[in-house]
Amino acid sequence: MKKSTAIALFTALTPAAFVAAPAPASDGWDFSLSPYLWFAGLDGDIATVPGLPEVPVDISPSDAFDDNEASYMLIFSGKQGRHGFLADFIYTDTRSDEDLVKELDLTLRSITKDTRLSLAYTYELYNANQSVLDLFAGARYWDVDTTLKFGGGLGFLAGKRIENSEDWIDPMVGLKGRTPLGDTKFYLVGWLGMGGLGIGSDIFYDASFNLGYQWTDSIGTTLGYRVLDVDYDDDGYVYDVQQYGFSAGLTWTF
Repeated sequence: MKKSTAIALFTALTPAAFVAAPAPASDGWDFSLSPYLWFAGLDGDIATVPGLPEVPVDISPSDAFDDNEASYMLIFSGKQGRHGFLADFIYTDTRSDEDLVKELDLTLRSITKDTRLSLAYTYELYNANQSVLDLFAGARYWDVDTTLKFGGGLGFLAGKRIENSEDWIDPMVGLKGRTPLGDTKFYLVGWLGMGGLGIGSDIFYDASFNLGYQWTDSIGTTLGYRVLDVDYDDDGYVYDVQQYGFSAGLTWTF
């Protein structure tokens, strides 16, 4: 998905959110804790040393299963009336092997360890017939550690190991919602967010869509798909990648 498409989709969804909603009757806090597994592929370009060209990285979601490379997510949220908060922690460890120049037997093993922490204020825009839509606004902290290991080849890159670490903070805004599927215990849940806008990264977008099943009043499980795209460039360091793949999670409300 191109960045312009993500912005257009977000803009198109936003007007529908501003529907008059009755204030919730509950005066207490409701909390939700959701641990997830995210089997994320990685596709894009990374440059860790100023002056050197960007290095392509391509790892499919199926490789995450084969090599036990997974991403871990933990979402904690709370709401009192229409107001609430959202905390989202993500850790990903993705690795790939590439043949850069076959004639020189130049290979590359790339390792990207990515830690993200998002904190946001949430406001309930719509609540009717067990369907809920919230607006959220906050900040996301990124910490990206990249390691490039070159094998074979000639000259500067022969046997070279390059490591670098970058961190930054992005503003973010988005929508998240949940709706039941008829009178069944199945439901749909997801979010669409974006941020950066040149303050930290140039831009990022984050979208997740999931099918859930409510086993009890407090326990539910979900299966879904998540896509996260970020474009960050600072003094020759480039992290322009898209992570994507299936996710599975458990949600406990209390």
